[in-house]
Amino acid sequence: MKWDQWLLGYGEQVQDQPQTRTAADAANSPKRFAEKIDKIAPWILTYHEVEPDKSNYLYAVTRAQLDEQLSLISTRNRQLGHASPGASVTFDDGHVSNIQVARPVLERHGIPAIFFITAGRVEERPQTMTWAQLRSLVEAGHSVQSHGWSHKFLTHCSDSELREELQRSKGEMESHLGVPVEWISVPGGRWNRRVVDAARAAGYSRIYTSDFWRKPAESDGITVLGRLMVRNTTTTPQLGRWLSTDVSSLRMLRAKGHVKDAVRAVLGDQTYHRLWCWLADDRGSGMEGEA
Repeated sequence: MKWDQWLLGYGEQVQDQPQTRTAADAANSPKRFAEKIDKIAPWILTYHEVEPDKSNYLYAVTRAQLDEQLSLISTRNRQLGHASPGASVTFDDGHVSNIQVARPVLERHGIPAIFFITAGRVEERPQTMTWAQLRSLVEAGHSVQSHGWSHKFLTHCSDSELREELQRSKGEMESHLGVPVEWISVPGGRWNRRVVDAARAAGYSRIYTSDFWRKPAESDGITVLGRLMVRNTTTTPQLGRWLSTDVSSLRMLRAKGHVKDAVRAVLGDQTYHRLWCWLADDRGSGMEGEA
């Protein structure tokens, strides 16, 4: 497997190949991982762009992919009934394809979604949904929440920049949408204790991250939740294994995360992100995924 495939998240696909376990693998005891993963459910899935046809951008799934995956989610959620909460669906960035392509598919399957919006881009970028479009999502029963003001990584912000990202986005969205904005998805998946404290001070009650292995944790009135990132390489069988808490599949996904963390530590966050954007073919989308 090529290093750039690991960096971008193609590593999960080796789950379609036979696996051989070594003594070292056995010693690592997947039981402990399984016990940890079992505490995370229900799963929260994250999409970004949805296009009619296949795109080179890593975080742009096709309409057909989304339709097939939402059918799986809807079926599984119905089977669970009230016995256990089902998987939920979120979208990051506010790309216009979310309303033009994704919304009809969501509503056909009866799945409400949370749309996290980069508020400073609304009415400024043609590929971002407008306030009128966002209001229509709210009126249709979906939730519209914050993805920051400008998509700056919150861990990179000065104190004043962090306040703007959190407070300005919240205030602007509440003013235009007429609903409370109390949840935020952290851009690029970057967060730390300082970000949590600032989000609490700004009036948020939930922080959504890109750490799928993180079980929900509440502290002083704010809850941090992990999510699974769906890419254009994510197949419906893969998604089914994730939702079924298939330990080997999820361990492979977590291992990929470790590799990304190691590469980021060596290169530095800024250099890593530029490399990620280049490899993910994020040059034409105008959006940024969860590098």
